[in-house]
Amino acid sequence: MTMNELLASQQVVVAGLGLTGQSVVRFLSATGATVKVWDTRTNAVVPESITQPVTLGELPPGFWEGVDTLVLSPGISPSHASVKSAKLADVEVMGDVELFARLQRIPAFGITGSNGKTTVTLLLTHILNQAGLKACAAGNVGRPVLETVGEEWDFLILELSSFQLETTSSLNLLGATILNVTDDHLDRHGTMAEYAAAKQRIFAHCEHAVVWQGHEETYPATKVAKQTAFQAQPSATDFGFTDNHITWQGKPVLDMASVKLVGSHNVLNIQAALSLALVAGLKIDTACEAVKSFEPAPHRCVEIANTNGVRWIDDSKATNVGATLAALEGLGGTKTGKLILIAGGDGKGADLTALKAPFNRYVDLVITIGKDGKAISELVPGSQYLPDLPSAVKLAAQQAEPGDMVLLSPACASIDMFDNYAHRAKVFADAITEVTAK
Repeated sequence: MTMNELLASQQVVVAGLGLTGQSVVRFLSATGATVKVWDTRTNAVVPESITQPVTLGELPPGFWEGVDTLVLSPGISPSHASVKSAKLADVEVMGDVELFARLQRIPAFGITGSNGKTTVTLLLTHILNQAGLKACAAGNVGRPVLETVGEEWDFLILELSSFQLETTSSLNLLGATILNVTDDHLDRHGTMAEYAAAKQRIFAHCEHAVVWQGHEETYPATKVAKQTAFQAQPSATDFGFTDNHITWQGKPVLDMASVKLVGSHNVLNIQAALSLALVAGLKIDTACEAVKSFEPAPHRCVEIANTNGVRWIDDSKATNVGATLAALEGLGGTKTGKLILIAGGDGKGADLTALKAPFNRYVDLVITIGKDGKAISELVPGSQYLPDLPSAVKLAAQQAEPGDMVLLSPACASIDMFDNYAHRAKVFADAITEVTAK
């Protein structure tokens, strides 16, 4: 029996009405499976495209009777009480990535990490496409993975979050990387050990691991056949960095002045993408040339305005401490004037004190907002806590002089004040326009 035939005989519950859940419903409906939908939110909006039975909030008695499989959206934790009750009723629980894995026919690469995974996913996809191959970004960025089933691609490039990985067990990957592991999502995973363990699942069925030299948490805990290392230090083997050039086996191959990604954290991101491109069979010169034409993704350390010599940097995607640390280390070492930082939001239970040392080292003025903004402002003297982002931008504009840089890098999620990090970035951009137009 094929997987499609098996699905056609099953009763499946899809949990979550977001984009992932909707893509799963579309896919399963096409296979002939019997589908019903559940969302934990009692006020969730049911899209018109969902014609299957929908249950919102608490589940009625007997809900799991006759159900074979629960496909869980990343936003719903496997430890949710109703998910546990499904397991007790012998319902198999998986995510959309695991469902994809059981149907997988195309070679795939997997990319995870606390920070940088979207940049590396999009960059690797760009490198392969520039080389004349057909590559598609999917998963946590790009398209939902199930939409790619049945399509013709040379490679799939999968960005995988810890939420997606914790419900994935049989994904075969030609190459994979854990870019870094920093304090994030502890409100979901509970401990750093559990968070790291979720990330490690990317190596379960992987042929070639790409690791950050000297950072053991990025190394596979299980045996992987081949390994390539990268680091932002001189190296005679694999990828290194010296005199502003990325090196391969000790020889300079890419001048960072020729690419649009900035900061030392992006040196590591580029090296990781190049490592995986080599696994795909590209030559190093071809891969490096493609990096030069890559346009950075929005909201990731991108300069969005330069007014009166003041650079305004949008790093709204920095939704955790590690991302802001990377931005400060990447930009702080090259600053010519003051660095004014706007940070704050929902810290998701992370240890915010890790920001104190880089604040003292790189930042001249810290301006904070949001739920955990006060806690951040207490890390260094002279910080200012303000009620909203436009107020923070106004103060930054008043304090900034030609040669200075204003960086929005929140180190926090946006959910306490905004729809998402893109909405936060738009409010930032609009506020810059407002204060600089006067």
